[in-house]
Amino acid sequence: MATTTARSFPVLLDITRLTSRVGRGPHTGIDRVELAYLKWCLSTKPDLWALAKVAGSYVLLDRAGVQAFLDRVTGATPWGGRDLRAVVGLKTPSPRGAAESDLRRLAKHQGALSDLTASFKTLAAADAVYLNTGHSNISESLFEALKGAGLKVVTFLHDLIPLEFPDLQRKGSVPKFDQKVAIIARQSNLVITNSKVSADAIKAEVNRRSERVPVTHAHLGIDVPDIELDRRIQVRPYFLTIGTIEPRKNQTLLLDIWEELEQDLLESEMPELHIIGQRGWASEDVITRLDNLKSNPWIHQHENMNDAALWPLLANAHGLLFSSIAEGFGLPSLEAAALGTPVICGDLAIHLELLGDFPVYVDLQDRYLWKKTIIEHAGTELSSLRNACADLKPQIPSWDAHFARVNHAVTGLA
Repeated sequence: MATTTARSFPVLLDITRLTSRVGRGPHTGIDRVELAYLKWCLSTKPDLWALAKVAGSYVLLDRAGVQAFLDRVTGATPWGGRDLRAVVGLKTPSPRGAAESDLRRLAKHQGALSDLTASFKTLAAADAVYLNTGHSNISESLFEALKGAGLKVVTFLHDLIPLEFPDLQRKGSVPKFDQKVAIIARQSNLVITNSKVSADAIKAEVNRRSERVPVTHAHLGIDVPDIELDRRIQVRPYFLTIGTIEPRKNQTLLLDIWEELEQDLLESEMPELHIIGQRGWASEDVITRLDNLKSNPWIHQHENMNDAALWPLLANAHGLLFSSIAEGFGLPSLEAAALGTPVICGDLAIHLELLGDFPVYVDLQDRYLWKKTIIEHAGTELSSLRNACADLKPQIPSWDAHFARVNHAVTGLA
């Protein structure tokens, strides 16, 4: 990610989510947003501090500590060994324990919230803003401590999907998310979100709770590398679907379609399906099916594919299949559009807002039409598909534009 957008305010950035994700595979959507904010804050001049909740305490890093943390997250510097606290904390996975150990070693201050009061007051005196972008470390006690010290609180609430689709969530997660939304609505000076669709839903939810926190939106930036297209005639067309294997992502639809394709098509006509994403929760049936399909030549699962392998695969695909039932933003669809790769997706409001006429929209309940559309794309020359996409390519949002809107909104709090 590269951005030239200035930052006008000192910031205390929460990096708890990135810390918790260490050792858990490639970064997902919200992780990538927190990482983008971390890089932006480091690349801009006003004062920068970072806060993280670790086992048993909080840690506060200065700019040098934040840079050292980023170097470790990106792999430029290896994580150190686990300290005694991490070794004793048996519930902390080893990679996260190493990350938390390094944070304790890098910290300028650490301890309970009461131990950080003086530091918070110092930052408040410098007009710093606390910024939380990761849906993590949201608690009444923390936000009260920050506001009690005089800090403005800005939170990034990505969407309300857990409240809108409770049947698609982990058991017990909906009440926890509801509590987070209540804290955000009650304690934030400003809420940022990723789209107009999300902003409208959040404003309505905040008003329902009789709160009056301002809500603004800024489309997330899309960064794609320059990919050289594979000009060779492909042996077989293929499609991608990207996302954690969970009910909301609806990979079942695609597996059902590929089962039918095997019955309907000749072997020479069969396209391949690449399922890219880690195995999530409440998807035992899908995971069992994938395990049974390991020898299937048409279906491939990639649990830990890195960007270096993903980008060329996406750029040369006959299409990205986005069968999600609900999306807060849908980064993969915009990344595909930026590469000129066709997108086949449901007609969700967020896709309509961001992608316009670029995708082929297919009713998620119409499996026959999904199959028909996939067959048509597979039977069309890739160059023809890309030429058609070029004429419909949507405006791809940039991180510069995103941070310009955020900087304006946060500066306005003063």
